[in-house]
Parts: sequence; C-alpha cells; structure tokens
Amino acid sequence: MKNRSRLSGILPCLLPALLLMSSTNTVAQSLDRASLPPPSLAADIANPRLMEGLTQRELRAGGSERIYFIHAPPTEARNLPVVIALHGGNGTAPRRARQMGFNDIGDREGFIAVYPQGVNYGWNDGRASPDMLRRLENTDDVAFFRALIGELRALPQVDPRRIYLVGGSNGGMMIHRLACEMTDLIAGAVVMVASLPEPLQGSCKPNQAVPILMMNGTADPLVPYAGGPVGGRGQIDQGRVLPAEETLRFWVRANGCLGDPELRTLPDRDPEDGMTTEGRTWKSCRDGVEVAFLRMNGAGHGLPGRSRNKAALAEELGGRSTNDFDSSEEAWAFLKRFSR
Repeated sequence: MKNRSRLSGILPCLLPALLLMSSTNTVAQSLDRASLPPPSLAADIANPRLMEGLTQRELRAGGSERIYFIHAPPTEARNLPVVIALHGGNGTAPRRARQMGFNDIGDREGFIAVYPQGVNYGWNDGRASPDMLRRLENTDDVAFFRALIGELRALPQVDPRRIYLVGGSNGGMMIHRLACEMTDLIAGAVVMVASLPEPLQGSCKPNQAVPILMMNGTADPLVPYAGGPVGGRGQIDQGRVLPAEETLRFWVRANGCLGDPELRTLPDRDPEDGMTTEGRTWKSCRDGVEVAFLRMNGAGHGLPGRSRNKAALAEELGGRSTNDFDSSEEAWAFLKRFSR
C-alpha cells in the first residue's frame, strides 16, 4: 500500500465546504458558517497525531481522482471484515478516524477500518438541493463507493461478505442512499444523527434486505427529529429529511420486518444531563436481517460517547451529545453479527 498519494490533482478541488447553518435557538441564530474554522485536509494529512496508523490510498472513480485512508490490524489473518466510516459534512477522513476510534476497535476485534474523503468535504447524499449540488460538484458518490468496495474486495485480507458502513450527519445520509442503491455490496449499516433525505423516499427500492441501526437525538437542531429542513432556518438550502420515526418505518417495511420490536432502556450513565436512550429492535425481518433504533431523548447533533471534546461553538450550533453509550462500540456490536 502506498504511504503517500499524488495530491496535486486532488487538493485543489477539496475547498472549504459550506458549514451547517445555525439552529433555531436564539444563541445559534446569531452564528453563521464563518463562525467555525474551515477544514483543511492538507493540514490534517500533515498532522502525525491524526494520521497515526493510517495509510493513504487513491483511486479513480466517476471521472475523478479520489482518496481514502485505511488501517489494518496487526495480524496475518485473512478474510477480515471491513468497516467503512464516513465523515460528516465539512469533515475530513483523518479527523473522523481519530474521533470514531475504529482503528483501536479494529485492532482488538480483527477488522480493517477505512475512511473515505468526500469532495469538498461532503457527500452527495441525495438531498439534491441546488446549493448542495453546486458545492459537491454534482459528484457521483455512489460510483465512488462501488469502486472503493470493489477495490477492497480484491484485497486478499478482506472478506467480501462482511463489508459494513458507518457514518453520521451528512455521512449518515449518504449511507441511507447507499443502502438504497447498492445493498448487494454491503452486509450492514449504522446511521448516526441522520434521517432519510426526502427525495429518496420515492426512489429508494433496495433489491435486498440490509441490517440497519439508526441513532437519532430528539433535540437535534441540524437534522431535526421531526423532519424538515437540514441545518435549521439558514439561508442556504441544504435540503430536507424525513422525520426519524418515518425513516425508521421506511426501513422496517423495506426489510419486511414483522411484529412488534423488542424494547430496551439503556443505563442512564449521567443522570444530571437530562438525556436518556431507548432502544427498539425488529428481529423478524426478511433474510435474517434486523432493524434497530436508538432514540436519544434530549440529545442533539453529535456522535454518542464520541463528542466529549466538542468545541463550545459546535455545541451551540448542534446541541449536546449523550454519553450514555459509545456509538462506535454499539455500531460494531450490531454489525459483526451479519454477513452478505
């Protein structure tokens, strides 16, 4: 594997993306996308702390050069699972690798972690608003992920029947789209703080059942639990999403799940924060898949257990995150039971 990629043709197109607009609360309405520092993939690649354990690779897909980062556990074993972790809007792959901790979990559990980089720091997730399409240069990200998974499946270390997707926010919406359009290539998906983009409601027709776990906060101001415009009441059209509960019903129907879900209440590890988590799991679904949902009562727009060091300004924009569970550990515990 290459340790360095030819960035000369790639970095010029990775310009700072439009940041998420403010939430509907008074404090956040006074903020705008210039309030947060713009991302820099080049700076993150030059940061040894962020790049620790990562190998940078490149591939050509959809007529353009794309890059991703890979971490393999210290083992000579073959047929390893793969977890592909997507960053959110305005994010970078190295930072997502550091935040989600899949390198360490993969070393412990024996899977390969992969972190793709979106064009202009985002993903063409199907919301299809004019502003988003301009920013993302109308990129064919479905073609990119097909090429990426095809390249990964060809590696002798990889089990092609156990390739999983995990992501939050814009990355989570992209996973909804991929679960709609390429279920033949993925063995399971975990979506955090993201709901199904409205335009996909009519076009999403998965040709196979797919295990899926969703995690949504009821107080998320950026991807509203009740559905509607993404990013609050900003002037930039970032598209719309279905309500979280409607998204859940969509996947229950798409996967042919029957009967009532199993219920659970997660331990309230911080009673002072006013947040609790309730779980629902449908286990009687087509082809042995499951649909699971974690409703994070009072939680905002952050990865559970992985946003402890969120900047104060980002918390004002997106709300607080629950620490009642670790989203990355929960994701792997769900995914590892399934294969394609």
